[in-house]
Amino acid sequence: MIISSFRYIRRRIQLLRKVAKLDIENAGIDEDIPFVKLINGPVFYGLLSWPKLRKYYNLLPLKTKAVLPFECFLIANDIVIRYFEGGLQLGGPAKELFYSAKTEDYVAEMGAYMGYYTIYLSEKVGPNGKVIAIEPMPDNLKILKKNIEKNNLTNVNIIPKGVWKEIDEIIFQRKKGDHQSGSIELDYADKDSLKIPVNSLDNILKEQNISRINFMLIQLNGVEIEALEGLNTIKPENMAIAARYDKDKKSAVSEISDILKARNYNCNIVKRDFIFAKLNK
Repeated sequence: MIISSFRYIRRRIQLLRKVAKLDIENAGIDEDIPFVKLINGPVFYGLLSWPKLRKYYNLLPLKTKAVLPFECFLIANDIVIRYFEGGLQLGGPAKELFYSAKTEDYVAEMGAYMGYYTIYLSEKVGPNGKVIAIEPMPDNLKILKKNIEKNNLTNVNIIPKGVWKEIDEIIFQRKKGDHQSGSIELDYADKDSLKIPVNSLDNILKEQNISRINFMLIQLNGVEIEALEGLNTIKPENMAIAARYDKDKKSAVSEISDILKARNYNCNIVKRDFIFAKLNK
């Protein structure tokens, strides 16, 4: 526990230093939603800062606090974590560890959350590329849509559904107050429950008239296998998958790797729980 607490504090200090280096043009509240605008860069809408972050905010340089009110401090943290660093998990490997999105690429991203990495991908693929941003949670979707609209990202299509092996409506569980924990598979002691429409990747991509995917990002909190079961008509060229949740005492990494190898992918496993796959042509 002491080691874990030390690592958390160390990560927080490292993050503070990066937040202090952000080129912030403006930050505040717009229509009751906090935002941070970077100089010559995008604007990010998000969540109000949690009170427990105050002690870290107080350590920021005065010049940073002059342009970054506390209410927007959480957003600044997420800009570093999601937009600039883009890991499959906090402290995990970068999503682009083995493949970097390119101009004119078609990318499928799940879950898109509030769109910070979506903004990054939109910039990378350019006007002739496409980002399919999949996010099931209604409150996250509200902010995701605002970020896409305010940054005028015309190459992003938002899919307001969960990913599953077939079309259905399924109960999602989420930790109270945690916007990232929504899952079909996981359960929590202190939770909210939401009934969410779901669909297969085959159906979602067909509805969007997508015939190719250069890069697919799968972060689904335990239903990665079901997502692959619903993906048969298109073979993404490159995939980055967070496979952190085993089921029925079976290794999610092993099961997913076996599925992908049978589909002619070469797989690299990083930090035990993350799979990077490339289609053999």
